[in-house]
Amino acid sequence: LKGETELGRTQAKRYLDFLDILLFARDENQQGLSDEDLRAEVDTFMFAGHDTTASGVSFLLYCLACHPEHQNICREEIIQVLGDRDTMEWEDLSKIPYTTMCIKEALRLYPPVPGVARKTTKLYTFFDGRTLPAGFHVAVSVFGIHRNPVVWENPNVFDPLRFL
Repeated sequence: LKGETELGRTQAKRYLDFLDILLFARDENQQGLSDEDLRAEVDTFMFAGHDTTASGVSFLLYCLACHPEHQNICREEIIQVLGDRDTMEWEDLSKIPYTTMCIKEALRLYPPVPGVARKTTKLYTFFDGRTLPAGFHVAVSVFGIHRNPVVWENPNVFDPLRFL
């Protein structure tokens, strides 16, 4: 009964936070997540949502510090959009295209997640007939793709204009 009262009070909140959503999630059999599943979801949220953001922002600042000509353009663009305000609004993001290109270029050069690995759950057939069996481990080097000269001209150069 106490649990039901707390459930009702929490669900009555205007906005449920991430943990509330996980705690109240149910599958088609009305089963909630196990403690192990909850822990895994929270770990993913914390590391994927925070560490990657911190890494991305850090490398953006590094790139701009190494390239003051780009830093100056971003600074002027942001000052112009902000006017006498102290904070950006959602609508302002479309008004800072050069800064957006710098962000994309920093993320290309220094991806917060440099590689991804997965295990196939079923047989996968490519368009040319080659296959990957179920249970096959696949790794993709995001860093390698972002530095591939076949994909990117001058891949090791910080060039935000490539995203025009």
